[in-house]
Parts: sequence; C-alpha cells; structure tokens
Amino acid sequence: MNWTRGEQLGKGGFGFVSKAKTHQENLPPVIAVKSSNVSSSESLLKEKQVLDELKGSPFIIQCFGDDFTTENGEQLYNILMEYASGGCLVDRIGQGLPEHIVRRYTKSILTALSHIHKHGYVHCDIKPHNVLLVSNEDSWSRKNSKGTRNIEEEAKLADFGSCKKLKEGQKDCDFRGTVLYAAPESITRQEYSPESDVWSLGCTVLNMLTGKSPWKIDKNDEAKDVLFRIGISDAIPEIPSTENISREAYDFLNKCFVKDPTARSKVHTLLHHPFVAKLGNSGHLASKIFSHSLHSIIPHCFHHPKTSLVHAT
Repeated sequence: MNWTRGEQLGKGGFGFVSKAKTHQENLPPVIAVKSSNVSSSESLLKEKQVLDELKGSPFIIQCFGDDFTTENGEQLYNILMEYASGGCLVDRIGQGLPEHIVRRYTKSILTALSHIHKHGYVHCDIKPHNVLLVSNEDSWSRKNSKGTRNIEEEAKLADFGSCKKLKEGQKDCDFRGTVLYAAPESITRQEYSPESDVWSLGCTVLNMLTGKSPWKIDKNDEAKDVLFRIGISDAIPEIPSTENISREAYDFLNKCFVKDPTARSKVHTLLHHPFVAKLGNSGHLASKIFSHSLHSIIPHCFHHPKTSLVHAT
C-alpha cells in the first residue's frame, strides 16, 4: 500500500472515512481515505467516477485515485481524497458566522456548483455537512502579536454520493438529499435540477448566517406537516430582517427561495450578485442539522441512505 490508515474520521451509509499517511511523493503527506466493503461499494464507485469527471475545480475536494485492500479479513474498496484539516463547515457554524466569512464560503460553493452544472450534474445534497474546510499551508501568515499563527482555509464541496447526471426525460423514483435543505420540487416530485441546488445553497447560507436550521420544526410536528410546509405550502425559510443581516444577504436569500424553480435565480447570475461579487477571485479567507428531538419525528427516509454523515446538534 502507498498509504497507512490512521484514525477514523467518520462513517455513513457508504462506509467510513479514515485519515491516512502516504508513502509516495505524488500524494500529499496526509489524505482522507473513504472506504466500503467491496460488496457494497456501488456508491463509492459512482462517486469516484463523478469526481474524475469534475477534476479541475479548486473548490471541489480532490480525488487522487482508488485501490483495493484486504484488512482484518475484509476486502475494501478505497478512494483517496484530499484531507480537510478544518473539518466540516457544520461544526464551525455555532450560533452563526460573521457575514464576511459567509460571503467567502458562499462564493466558493457557487463556483463549485457552476463547475458541476457545466459538466451536466446536479449535486442534490448541498448542506453544511458536505462542505469541508481545507487549510492552505502556503498561506501561513507571519506570527501575530500574540505569537500564534493563522492558517487560511478555503471551503470545498464534497460528498457526491447523491449526485445526479442530467438526462432529458429522466425522473427519479427515490428522494435524494436531506429534507430540511431540499428544494420543494425535490420533495413533491423528486425532480432535481441546477435550480434545486440553488435552493439548497440558500438553506446553507441561511444556516451559516443564523446558526439555526433553515426550517423551524416544532417537537409536535409530524413528518407529513414538515413535508407539506416545505414542498407544497407557500412558506419559505424565515429570512432575518435587514437589521440583522445586510441588504445584500437578504436579497441573495430571497433570490434562492423562489418556490417555482423556473423563476429561481441561476448559479451564474448569483455569482454576479453583490453579496459575493465584491470578493474578487480568491476563495481563501483569513482567520446536528436535526436536534435530538427531531430524530423521533423525522423518518430515516428524510435523507438518502447513500449520503454522507447526518449530524445532530
């Protein structure tokens, strides 16, 4: 093997992810290895294929290749991925992030989506859990007055297990993604388009700004009530007033939260929106969507079994 498996970083329906050290010069010294049993590796094989097609974007987690190993008597299929030392975006959000940071992360995700959509794919599961923060070791700043260093990080889109290839006339029979971040048409008709990713992006931006789930769920709500509210009713996620967020952020979210996908803003349009357009070309920045009670009222089908980890806070 050209790498040695280290600590486990997480697991999900696809298998598990480990940190690993490498032993060859053409790989970074530390990578993440996403693994599954060979007999149940269909999701990872698909993700590897998609990542190979999407090479070239600095805002998508890189894939360095794949291999097979036998460990503890089990045959595993592995894909070798870029290691995100900053972890998942969801673990950074807390009570909400400063708006200048949200703007930078948003532009990075938009740029990744533009690349994905140009290649004929829809991600289908945009949410903070699927955005990873990668340190740029070349951007070490000089020591500050306290004698510590700051590392710049960039947001990169990950987890393409639910990704869908756009084909004319093709319709899904199963739901993909995570309900509280999903577009109305994805819930009611299992329809997925680039505009569906835009709605999910809006939910992600709202989560970053407020630190709260995009939809307020009461403990007495039943699953059908939640599905009706998101998919059928005229309701949209509650956007903070301009007393709490900038007018640019408010307008950006309103352009994402349009129930009719044909009237919803496109990614290329949003890239020119004042909320992100002032940032320039760099994606660098200096520096449990469900509550416990929700697990008892939201069924497992609310997230696709092949998506990555579903965290709870």
